Amino acid sequence: MPQGPSFWFDTRIYLAVAAALLLVIVFYNKYVAVLGAILLVVLYLYGRERHIEQQKAMNAYLNSMAHNVESVTTYALKNLPLAMALVDEAGRLQWGNSILFDWTDNQVKAGQSLLTAWPELPLKAMWGQSGQQVVSVASRYYQILHKPLEPSSEDNLLMLYISDITDSEIERAVCEAAMPVLAYIQIDNFDDVLQGLAENQRSDVLLEVNKLLSGWAVESDGFLKKYTEDTYIALFSSNALKGVMHDRFEILDRIRAVRAGNKIPVTLSMGVVADESSYAAMGERAQAGLDLALGRGGDQAVVHVGGKVEFYGGKAKAVEKNTRVKARLVSQAIRESMETAEMILIMGHVNEDFDSLGAAIGVAKMARYLGKTAYIVVSQVNLTVNKLSELFADYTEYQDIFLTPLQAAGLITDQTLLFVVDTHREKLVAAPELLVKAERVIVIDHHRRSEGFINNPLLVYLEPSASSTSELVTELLMYFDDRLDMTRLDATALYAGIVVDTKNFAVQAGVRTFDAAAYLRRAGADPALVRHLFRVDFDTMKAQAEVLSHTELLPGGVIIGLCSHNVKNIQIVAAQTADMLLLIEGTRLSFVLFPLEDGVGVSARSQGEINVQVIMEQMGGGGHQTVAGAQVKNATLGQVREKLLELVVNYIGESDHHESNLTARS
Repeated sequence: MPQGPSFWFDTRIYLAVAAALLLVIVFYNKYVAVLGAILLVVLYLYGRERHIEQQKAMNAYLNSMAHNVESVTTYALKNLPLAMALVDEAGRLQWGNSILFDWTDNQVKAGQSLLTAWPELPLKAMWGQSGQQVVSVASRYYQILHKPLEPSSEDNLLMLYISDITDSEIERAVCEAAMPVLAYIQIDNFDDVLQGLAENQRSDVLLEVNKLLSGWAVESDGFLKKYTEDTYIALFSSNALKGVMHDRFEILDRIRAVRAGNKIPVTLSMGVVADESSYAAMGERAQAGLDLALGRGGDQAVVHVGGKVEFYGGKAKAVEKNTRVKARLVSQAIRESMETAEMILIMGHVNEDFDSLGAAIGVAKMARYLGKTAYIVVSQVNLTVNKLSELFADYTEYQDIFLTPLQAAGLITDQTLLFVVDTHREKLVAAPELLVKAERVIVIDHHRRSEGFINNPLLVYLEPSASSTSELVTELLMYFDDRLDMTRLDATALYAGIVVDTKNFAVQAGVRTFDAAAYLRRAGADPALVRHLFRVDFDTMKAQAEVLSHTELLPGGVIIGLCSHNVKNIQIVAAQTADMLLLIEGTRLSFVLFPLEDGVGVSARSQGEINVQVIMEQMGGGGHQTVAGAQVKNATLGQVREKLLELVVNYIGESDHHESNLTARS
């Protein structure tokens, strides 16, 4: 190995020391000193010659090394199993290695756009940023690391490092397709279906349900296990789930076609979960999905997949429960909660209607009976609030019962009990800020359960089979205390809430609805006063006529009306007009679109055959099977109308398709 320059430097030091010693020897023996000097000169010359030769060898070695490294680097850049490309903002290739040209089948040359060979390349999303993307090109998968270069000229450039990850992506897709999916399944009207049937009829119904579910599990290459009379657990793969979702959970329609001797159809509720990291998490989410499906009225599947929740089914009406045991238990629990509170606040949804305010007045009656201070929080003073305020003017106990959200926020303490009626969604309540401040919240609602449920409520009374929240509160009043006497205004407000949500007992009115109405009539509810509350002024009637003049009846029994911008009380007009449109012969669905300050509102109604709640949920809204609505932000009437038509056509098409399949199958 050639020696470095420091070796010759050390040698010269030694020779200098030897020369100094020779100077000392001169004083003792000149001849010996001369011989030593000659030897010293010879050693110096020899060492110098060796140093020159070593320097030449070192330079030759370094030159050879540099040449080899440069050759290897050039070879690596050109032949690494990694494509590299230097592109400008337009995608033009400034430089690329040989692997890049091989992968693009030589379709691109320097100066040409890389997008001509790979149009899927998301160059705009990558430009000016460091990161990575996975791109699929012609059945191959590439991972692209992108990094902008420091600009050496006026043009900026982006460096792309491209790896072929097709094999790993295919393997990952296979693994994902085999990931387990857990489903909790429940017959949600088990007792009602089997009620009054003979033993052989009960066996036939259960046998048919088991047969259909087992066949569905076999079709999905899954596993099904019944673990109670009306509940099942199913396991299948993510790949099978895609097929089930593509068929819109057709098993729900098959089961609904099963009829018992009492003619009540069997319906299922499902909680399905995929993409969870542990089986414990899957079990919790599946149970939560099943609870959500049941809370929405049953006959549907709730699927947690891809980080979001999807709903399927929901075609059957919620079955009314004949027993009031739950109402009695909830009433007792509410009384206990009120007794420990210092103040009661009640609020409904934004733009309160008679059902929301009637239920709130009923809850306030419970609180006042216990000697508690109670207030009703309203989002704004609308026509409904004004009409009730006029009735309350002559009664001291109703003075100042309505508060604004700002006033309520100043009164709330840790001893305040907050009631939310006629809604269960955080973003729809009259004062969302109160939910943050209140430590105890009770929810009473009749709408089918949706996403965005109020967090951690103390008590939830959710009955989708009820006609209205006023009906639920009336039943709670029945069991609250035998000595509780309602005033004429209390009973009338609750009665008005039932009338408005049942469209004068024409929609969603069951046996318990009429029982509640009879109880309120005995308590003094005045139908004449209710008619007075529902009267509209001449301008409102003209506005409804204007909407009717801009209404279009479409094939399939769908009718759509449009409100203009200058309509007073536009939301009330839209809702009332949507109800009127259902009276037209052949109408299955009615929609009225109306402009808002920041978007468009939709009032949706159904004869009951089609679930408008499902349609409105896809537009960010919700509601009930026959009454629903939505508010679409940053959109025009034309855009919302086009989107609504697309959703309605798809939904009706799927419903009619499944019904025709069932007819053919039977």
